[in-house]
Amino acid sequence: MKNKILYLLIAIVAIALGCKKSDFDDVSKGEALGNFTITAPANNAMLVLNSATPSAKLTFSWTAAKPGISTAPTYKFVAALKTGNIDAPIIELPSDNAGASATLTLTQKQLDDALKAKSIADGVKTDLIWAVKATNGSVTVSTTPILNVSITRMGDGVSNFLLYGPVSSNTAIVINPNSTTDLLKFKWQKSFPGVASSLTKYQVKFVAKGGNFNTPLFTYTSDNNGLDSALSVSYKDISDKMTAAGFTDQASPTALQWTVEATSGNFKKTADYVNDLVITREVKIFLVGGDTPAGWNDAAAIQMIPDASNPGTFFIYVKLTTGNGGFKFLNQQQWPGGSLNSSDWGMKPGTPGDAVVDNEANIENYGTSGVYRVTFDQKNLKYYVQAGRMGAVGGATAAGWNPPNIFPSQALTHIATNKFMGFVTLTGGGEFKLIDGANWPNGGGPVNQERDYGKGATEGVLLETGESNFIVPGATGLKRIVWDGTDIKNLKYAITDGTMFLVGNATTGGWDNSVGNALLPAMTYSGNGKWTVTTNMSVGEFKFIFTKGSWTNEYGGTAGAIAEGGANIGITSAGNYTIILDEFNRTYTVTKN
Repeated sequence: MKNKILYLLIAIVAIALGCKKSDFDDVSKGEALGNFTITAPANNAMLVLNSATPSAKLTFSWTAAKPGISTAPTYKFVAALKTGNIDAPIIELPSDNAGASATLTLTQKQLDDALKAKSIADGVKTDLIWAVKATNGSVTVSTTPILNVSITRMGDGVSNFLLYGPVSSNTAIVINPNSTTDLLKFKWQKSFPGVASSLTKYQVKFVAKGGNFNTPLFTYTSDNNGLDSALSVSYKDISDKMTAAGFTDQASPTALQWTVEATSGNFKKTADYVNDLVITREVKIFLVGGDTPAGWNDAAAIQMIPDASNPGTFFIYVKLTTGNGGFKFLNQQQWPGGSLNSSDWGMKPGTPGDAVVDNEANIENYGTSGVYRVTFDQKNLKYYVQAGRMGAVGGATAAGWNPPNIFPSQALTHIATNKFMGFVTLTGGGEFKLIDGANWPNGGGPVNQERDYGKGATEGVLLETGESNFIVPGATGLKRIVWDGTDIKNLKYAITDGTMFLVGNATTGGWDNSVGNALLPAMTYSGNGKWTVTTNMSVGEFKFIFTKGSWTNEYGGTAGAIAEGGANIGITSAGNYTIILDEFNRTYTVTKN
């Protein structure tokens, strides 16, 4: 009896378990669908359809709805008026791939046609609600929440367009902020209107790098009252706009970005890209006056060197001759009142050292005639007139790294405006720098305005800031050092052996300047830049060269004046001659004994 009861219980449990399994299968026969969400566009998106770009694509996307066991869902985009019901849509469209994809891609024209079919007029903005419905035949689920979108039907429009130039760059464009004749030119691709009768007009917008073009720093209407796809603006105009926008420091580079907005009727569209634009306003300062080599001739005013370590400051090494009315500063080679919009600065009456642009006096009380370093700090309206000199300082020199000890023993000689040459004994392989005062400058721009110079990354390039020490080439001995700032944007230096030779068919060595050719006798240095030799000369021609084996440094001359790379010097009668070369005064003499 007990066994029968046991068997009966087992049978009942088996039947119960079998019934539970059957119930599960019944539920799963209807395929389930998981929830899914919209990914783009975001809620409250505003879509303005462009009649000039009907083929441009719009994409609606969402996450995939997780299917049940075997039936993949299909999707449908639905949209209704915002005042309506999403279950009574005015637009119903299957997703891509016949409803299988979790995206819907439409051209602007397709979406416009769908709205047009619902009697929505051209150019009208319509507020809609939208969602995506997924179904597998058994179950239908919808995205939540329902999103808002506003769509403006095609009316006016403009085609896509690109910026041409200035090309996007972080390299500064250098402009003269005072020039009304030099132009900065902008160019872009022409954009065509969607409605032919609505002409396209352009506005060029500027922001600080990373700024918002909805609130630009300043704007320009393009040329031809906005109709041309180009803009020409004077350097002064854009500089004034930058200053008004808060960029008052003209000596520092300004990083901007620019783009163009095209408008046709009520439709606005910006260019496809934004271009970087860095502008450096190169303030030019010139020295002019009766005490200077230029005299009071504004067209001959001498441009000063911009101070790399103190932007907004300018300096010049120049010979001043007192008693001729002093000097002033100009920002153009033209007196104020001319077409170049120039200004001039002089001494603030009663306060020497202070500069002023209006009611100024000439700068006269600075000392006796001589060579001076003249400095003009335009930002702080200060000027300095101090001894103009240059000397070698460093471990390769007899005075070491002690500036007070280098003058006059290791001084160079001023041979022209912004040019020094000197002869100093240096230790081969040693290091040195050039300095124009008896103290090391400090980084803050010292009151004495002293400066030191070294070598740039390239041989021959002279730097005031970011420099390295000069290395003495060759063996220990007399070296010729040249500090050359005659090209104010490319300061240069040269270090050569302190030697000088004659070469040419009038000499015993001929035109062979090779290292092995004796070129005897060599010229003898007698100090103060003077070289002398007495030797027999033949009928012919000759030149002076610094170093055997090189034509890089050589002098020719005409009528007693030497010039680098100058003409051959003729000997018309053979005999014994004494030849004197003066490198400092740039002269030579050839005297038959």
